[in-house]
Amino acid sequence: CAALPETVIESELFGHEKGAFTGATQQRKGRFELAHNGTIFLDEIGDLPLSIQPKLLRFIQDREYERVGDQRTRKADVRILAATNADLEKAVKDSRFREDLYYRLNVIQIEIPSLHERPDDTELLATAMLGFFGAQNHKVFRGFSTDALLALRNYPWPGNIRELRNVIERAAILCPGDVIGIENLPDSISPHH
Repeated sequence: CAALPETVIESELFGHEKGAFTGATQQRKGRFELAHNGTIFLDEIGDLPLSIQPKLLRFIQDREYERVGDQRTRKADVRILAATNADLEKAVKDSRFREDLYYRLNVIQIEIPSLHERPDDTELLATAMLGFFGAQNHKVFRGFSTDALLALRNYPWPGNIRELRNVIERAAILCPGDVIGIENLPDSISPHH
C-alpha cells in the first residue's frame, strides 16, 4: 500500500475500465478480482490513503466493488491478510486510519517481534537466506563461521528482516569460498574483524 501513489492504488486494487482516466488504454482487472477464491496480502496497510479506506471497508463488509470508470457492481470472495509496522490504534486516534476499517481488519492479530527481540531466529533465517541466495548465484554454501554467526546474533538489526536479507545477499555474492566468514559481513555488523 505504501509503494503505490494514491492516484493509482484504487485502480490497482479494484481495476479500471478502458478510458476511465488518461492512460487507461485498456480494461484492467484489479487485485481483488484476480484473487477471487484466494488470498490477498496488503502490505503496509497503515499507509493506505484515507480516500481509499471506505472502498476497502465496503469490499471487506460486502465483498463488492466497482472498477474505476464502471458502475457495475462486482463481487469477489477473497481472504485478506494485512500487515503494517504502523501503530494502527494511534493512527485511528490521530484520524489517519478509519476506526471501522481497523476493527474489520483486526479479526486475528499476530504480532511479530522485531529480529532484535528474537536473536535465536537470526541463525535460522540467515541460513535459509544463504541457501536461497547461494542458489541464485549458482553457489553451494556450507554455512557460516562461528564468528560470523556470533556477529549476526549480536547485531541489533535496526532494519529488521530486510536488513538481514541484504546482508546475506551481499555476503553470498562476495564470498569466494563456501563458508561465510566475519570478513564477508559489512563493517557495521562486525566493525572489529
